[in-house]
Order: sequence, then C-alpha cells, then structure tokens
Amino acid sequence: MRTGRERQQRNLGIDLLRIFCMFLICILHVCGQGRAMVRYVEREEVWYSVYILETAAYCAVNTYGMISGYVGIRSVHRPSRIVELWLRVFWYSALGTLIAVAVFHLPVESDTLYKALFPTMWKTYWYFSSYVGVFVVEPYLNRLVKSLGSAGKKKLAITLFLLCSVFTMVPRIANKDFLGISAGYSFLWLSVMYIIGACVRELTDQNHPERQKQERSESGGAERSITETEAAAGVKGQVSEKNADFLHRSGAFYAMLYIICVLTTWISKILIENWTTSVYGEARYGRLLFSYASPTIVICAFCLLMIFSRLKCRGRVLRGLIRFFSPLAFSVYLVQLQPYFWEYVLAGRYQFIAKLGPAAACLMVLVMAAALYLECTAVDLVRMAAFRLLPIRRVAQVITDFALRPFAGLTEQENREASGDA
Repeated sequence: MRTGRERQQRNLGIDLLRIFCMFLICILHVCGQGRAMVRYVEREEVWYSVYILETAAYCAVNTYGMISGYVGIRSVHRPSRIVELWLRVFWYSALGTLIAVAVFHLPVESDTLYKALFPTMWKTYWYFSSYVGVFVVEPYLNRLVKSLGSAGKKKLAITLFLLCSVFTMVPRIANKDFLGISAGYSFLWLSVMYIIGACVRELTDQNHPERQKQERSESGGAERSITETEAAAGVKGQVSEKNADFLHRSGAFYAMLYIICVLTTWISKILIENWTTSVYGEARYGRLLFSYASPTIVICAFCLLMIFSRLKCRGRVLRGLIRFFSPLAFSVYLVQLQPYFWEYVLAGRYQFIAKLGPAAACLMVLVMAAALYLECTAVDLVRMAAFRLLPIRRVAQVITDFALRPFAGLTEQENREASGDA
C-alpha cells in the first residue's frame, strides 16, 4: 500500500495516460482481431474512415514503453514487482485455460499447455515477455541516462530515434530488419522506448522555467518577486529562454503535432497503396509508416506523453476514478490476449461494424472499445479480490529473495562500489 504522501506525489496525469493508452489498445483489437476493419470492395470509404482510428491508436504500445522509462528513472527498483506481474500473467494464462477447457469444453491444442504454464517463454503475451528483459536491465539503463548531462541526454534520445526508427524505414520496405527490432515487437525496441522516456523525464524536470516559477511560488515567493529576480538577472533570463526548447512547448503544440503525424501516416498509406496498385497491380508498401518503429508513430507516442504528464487532474471524483482504473489497466491487456479469449471470444466479434456507414462505424468502434475495456476490467475485479485474500506480495517477495540469493554477494559489492563513487 502506498502512503498518503506517495499518493500526493504521484503524477495522476501519467496514470490517466495508462488508462487512455489501454483504451487505444482496445481500439486496435476491435479493428484487428475483432474484424471491424474488414475491407469490402464497394465500401472503401468505411475502411479508410475506421483506419484513421487505427492510426491514431497505434502509438499506444510505444507510449507504454516511454511511460516505463518516464516513471522508472525516478522510482526505486523493486525486483519483487516483476514477480507480482508474472503472477498476474500466470493467473490469466493458466486459470483462463483451465476454465476454457473444463467449463466451456474448448479444444486443447498441441502447445496450449505450454502457453498456459510458461506464458513468458512462449510469448503468450509478447509485451510482457519483452518487458521482463527491460525490467532486468532497468537499473543499468537508469545509470546510463543519469550519468549524462543535458546535452548528452538529448543526443542519446535523438540518436536512438534516428538509428532505430528513421534509418530502419528503407530496410522495412524490403522486409529487412538489420537491427533486430522486429517492427517494435521486441525487447530491444522497448528498451529504446524506455531510454527515450527516461531522457524526456530528466530533461523536462531540468531547467523548466514554469516548474522553477511553480517551485518558488509554492515555497512562499510571489510571482512578482520572480519577475523582479528575472529582470535583475538578464543573463539568467536568456538562459531560461534557451531552456524552453522543444520539450517545453505548450500542450496545444503537442496536440497539433500528434494530429499532423496521424494524418501523415494515414494519408501516406492511402496514397502509396493507390499508386502501387496502379503500377504493380497490387497494393504495396502501405505499412511504410504504419509500424511501431515508424517515426510518425514514435512522435505520436512522445506527444501523448508530453500532454498527459502536464495534466492537473483536479476534482475528487476524477482523481478517485483514475486511482481505481489505473492499477487494472494492464489486466485489460492480459484478458484480451488470453489465447482462448483472443481466438474464441474476440475473433470476428465486431465484423458487423464494417457494414455500417463511415461515421456510424467510427462511433461504433469507440463504443465497442469502451465496452471491451469495461468488460475486461470487470473480469479483473475477480482477480483483484482473489489477490487481496492471498498473500501475493509476500509470496512474490519470497520468490524474489530465493531467486536473487546467488547474487547477494555481487549486490553488496555493487553497493560498496556505488557508495565509493559517491
């Protein structure tokens, strides 16, 4: 349980972003596995209309990766946390399979048992499998980012963006993956997103003019005194203006940039596919910018992070709703990706949407995504009640202590070295 002070210090804007991103993931699953985006020959306008929602939602996974770095760079690394998450994953993979086979008499495929018992190794949930690797190296990624100055952090984030996103565009056309990014479905890509998120947090927290004014105001200084101080120190004022760079623009700027990137990705797909169809007789290269590793998709994720991290979530009801739904958000993903739910419940469930008109189809996608989110949340309430009855945190700590026992000596040596450096 978090203390009252920790709750007050928690950025509820980031928690709201987790909820929003999971809603976007629901949109992806409604359109994809739910088949709401079936392309009928004489109903192209419906397909293109729904595809813009798919495009707008595609950055959700990258945003989650950036959130991990944004929060992790300032958090205490608790190894038992990954064990708690694994127990939640195992709950849905194993128990979900048991219910599907025993209660609903669904068939048992050859690898079903392995996926249920070893969800991480068999990548039953690809994001969690990749995130486990990121969690293990998280302390070292944090040290890397913190060891750099402001210029170094900017160069690192920009270099990773250019190397792993921009420079991989052309090879993706030829289905080549020279960096092993796997179009974003990999540990390497989530590590890149983590580092970028961590750099963003460090850079936005440093030398932010508005944040400096807020801190002085909270400490008792009036805004008038701030203005006088800035006027008295003209050089420092100029430095502060220089610090108000790309990372310190207004929320409206990032919202506009997000819309531009979504439209660029969407329009490029339409133009490229229509052109290649007229030239080659078939649509090609339509997913040039439609990938987790796409520059426009990465920028969209960055914009959402910048917008929501600044939100001031006021109002007792709103804050209560955020605190209620945020811890359950990850389970919404776990329920949907449960193999039997994915194949027997979600598959083709929303195909009727593709037969509606463009506006009605878009509206219905949003409604069905919200309903799917609430449905999965209701399912997770059962898991939450069970975990409260069971000593899950204690079990996770015991498992963690046992697993880390061989590394106890190395950890002590690392702590001594760190204290010596300090």
